[in-house]
Amino acid sequence: MDAWLSMLLRQLIIYSLPVIISLTVVAWIEGRMCGRTVPHAFHAIWWRGVWLPLLAAIAMHRGVIVAPSNPMASGVKAAAGRMAGHLLLCLLGWGIYSISLAHQAPVGLPPLHHWWSKVLMYFNLCMLALHLLPLPQLLLGELLLPRLRGLVWVRALRQMPPWLWIMLVAASPLLDWLLGGWLIFPVYEYMASVAAHAG
Repeated sequence: MDAWLSMLLRQLIIYSLPVIISLTVVAWIEGRMCGRTVPHAFHAIWWRGVWLPLLAAIAMHRGVIVAPSNPMASGVKAAAGRMAGHLLLCLLGWGIYSISLAHQAPVGLPPLHHWWSKVLMYFNLCMLALHLLPLPQLLLGELLLPRLRGLVWVRALRQMPPWLWIMLVAASPLLDWLLGGWLIFPVYEYMASVAAHAG
């Protein structure tokens, strides 16, 4: 129990800052694309859909870590804005990680910004891949679900609170099997390898 709790706390320390920065920037990009202003500074992280999926994924030792930003609007344009934000932040994290590898101290552990940049790259890559699932508030879901609204499972998805199905998906091994094995882990390994060679 102590080992599990210490692992959970370490993971939260490593993930917290990149997640907060990512979701705040994604909410700002979504607002700009949809012509809306962010209601307040903490809007992006001020709902259960951020922290419950993150805690569920870390507590269940999942490889794919997700924490969606508090959406300001539904529809394809808003989902595309969120996905574009995650793409930009993934590339930014990769750039900072490459620079940190090129300027490492000769001895000892890498500085904290090295780990945070790596998590920034990885977390936003996970969120990019998440948009390929046919679920509400995600890009593929916003494209497909309006055309399938008569189906029973689509009606059930629409009636569930978004934070609940995100938490259930994050806690299950589904993301590791589908998105992780086929997309996230190979792409992350390739990006980390390119960064190491560039450094």
